[in-house]
Amino acid sequence: MPATRPLARFLGATALTLVPMTAQSQDAPSLWELLKPEYLVQRVLQGGIMALRTQIDIKYGDMTVDLRLGQVTLSDVSVWPLSEWDVDAECRIEVDRLTIRAAPLDRPDLVRFKAQAIGVSAPVICLPPDQRQVAAMAGLDSFAVPRVTLDMEYDIAQAEADVHAYTQIDGLVALDLTAHFTYLWFDARDQTEDPIPVIYLSRAALTLENLGGFEMVKGMLPPTMTDPAQSPLMIRGMLGGAIAGLNRDAAPEGATGDPGALNEAQTDFVESVVTVWPAFLQNPARLVLETGFSPDDDRFLEIPRYEDDPGLGFSELQPVLSLSPAPARTALPAALVSQAVGDAADGMDPDDRRRVGVALATGLGAPRNVSLGTEILARLAETGDGEAALALSAALEQRDPSAAYRWALVAGGASRTGAAARLDRLERVLPFAEVLELQATALGDVQHPLEALEKVALMRDEAMGRLSGVGRVRSYSVAALWALMGAAAGDSESLDILAQIDEKARLSDAAGRAAWAEAEQAAADLAMQAWLGQDLPARFGSQ
Repeated sequence: MPATRPLARFLGATALTLVPMTAQSQDAPSLWELLKPEYLVQRVLQGGIMALRTQIDIKYGDMTVDLRLGQVTLSDVSVWPLSEWDVDAECRIEVDRLTIRAAPLDRPDLVRFKAQAIGVSAPVICLPPDQRQVAAMAGLDSFAVPRVTLDMEYDIAQAEADVHAYTQIDGLVALDLTAHFTYLWFDARDQTEDPIPVIYLSRAALTLENLGGFEMVKGMLPPTMTDPAQSPLMIRGMLGGAIAGLNRDAAPEGATGDPGALNEAQTDFVESVVTVWPAFLQNPARLVLETGFSPDDDRFLEIPRYEDDPGLGFSELQPVLSLSPAPARTALPAALVSQAVGDAADGMDPDDRRRVGVALATGLGAPRNVSLGTEILARLAETGDGEAALALSAALEQRDPSAAYRWALVAGGASRTGAAARLDRLERVLPFAEVLELQATALGDVQHPLEALEKVALMRDEAMGRLSGVGRVRSYSVAALWALMGAAAGDSESLDILAQIDEKARLSDAAGRAAWAEAEQAAADLAMQAWLGQDLPARFGSQ
């Protein structure tokens, strides 16, 4: 291909100039069709690929753009990297399907980059010479990679991030890397040009699944490493010695004691390898390197200090080696799940039933079965279980927004964190009339606290609680009831609450405005009864 590149590029450039001249005129598209956002994005991307061709040769069969998903897909891709050791351009990487995805347009709170290649193949000539020799020793002349995934997702609201990377090489190995950060950003208060990363990690795991690669390299390892009886002693000496060397190299000059001594986390890591490796030799299926602390106990990572203090990195990450990832080891017992979905469910402890319901609804701890999970959680949520209601609302948010809103109301009334935010999100997709109806249903036959009529501050609190849905079931009509009386008593915050609800009604459709007019009138009638019956003008006029 290199010999033909100048001619091909000349012909390609000439063809580009001739396209407008040879285009057919019949059934000409409308101006709107020509200006479709998908077309505009595709033209920009095509321009980028044409610029990329100045560095590598690349061809593809088709490009599709889906702005709703924030996704671009290329099919039948061929790439010639033209590396310095590949003088004859024999390295040709082929990809059946390449997908690049950003956050969907309806998720402005999300930053995402996902690249996924399916059906990747390449000859060993693509590898550098030294790595090519290793492949040749393993008997490989090409690589077949069914799937490669790199997915990074950042939640702007929560500053949380998820990272996932996966690749599989047929006949060798599959690698899977996952990490969840409960907080991820930078601190630039003291170093504006070189900000310090602020990282809270809840879990990270690297899984290596053997697909035949271990059998290929097993003969290259020392016999003591492949003998389950002898390998523990060798591993303890080699790995422990390597970590001790890191400690000594990083120790400050003049340090007292043994600068190479392993700390507790380093010792635990070595012992985990000593224990797991012989078991892997007996059944070489997979190895998992993961953080050893509980995901509920996230850790602040001081990564810039690890180079000077390797022991700190081990202490913060607490790495351990195992034969299976923590989610697999913490899967719910089959007997427990069977009981929760069977006739004996009513006799179970509520905590166990909730665990099973959450596991089935999320797919963490049991195969995802949203129907069964929601059925279990609904029984608990109906009794006022706020945790079950929140989990149920999360499971239904994309599937059944109305039901999700109903259970989020219950969770908010139980002061569950995240319930109010979900209510706000769902109100953006549900009609306002339906929102008011769901609030009235969840509220039921409410008993208003007469003691709140004693002070303006108490009436304001009632109005704010009903408006927010935190600690009380959200109800705009009840919020208006208390805000009407508070505003009449001269409270500006109560007046602001009324203005917020009025704005929601103003922005709704005709049905929503009609429903609110009816609800507002009922609240106004009740407020007037309390105002006159309790002689609130006299009470608040004297305070």
